[in-house]
Amino acid sequence: MIRSICKGISLGLLLLGWLSFWGCGESRQPFVGTYKSTEPIANKGYIELVLRDNGEADWNWVDENRSVKLKWRVQDGRVWLYFKEGIILIGTPTEQGKYLAVDISGEWHEGCPVDKCFNFVREK
Repeated sequence: MIRSICKGISLGLLLLGWLSFWGCGESRQPFVGTYKSTEPIANKGYIELVLRDNGEADWNWVDENRSVKLKWRVQDGRVWLYFKEGIILIGTPTEQGKYLAVDISGEWHEGCPVDKCFNFVREK
């Protein structure tokens, strides 16, 4: 009985931690929409990034008809993209979210290094 109570408490704390993690941050609303890469990426065509109000998103390779589901949030004015594989990409919005520069360097930068940056423009 004590084990089941401890498991219940542990699960409750885990759930609370998860909710507080995703509940924190800034409003997603200014960045909700569909973005398209300004150039083809890695000889695989254009990428469409769909950011939904509920924190879910799709990373779509348009020419290959392939899609990856991910989560996202806003913190410190940046868009954080969380892939299931453990990859985290950080997008820096400009012009009130019309453009999004996504840093793919794997390191923290104040901005987005020109040679390690996917640039997106908001379509919708």
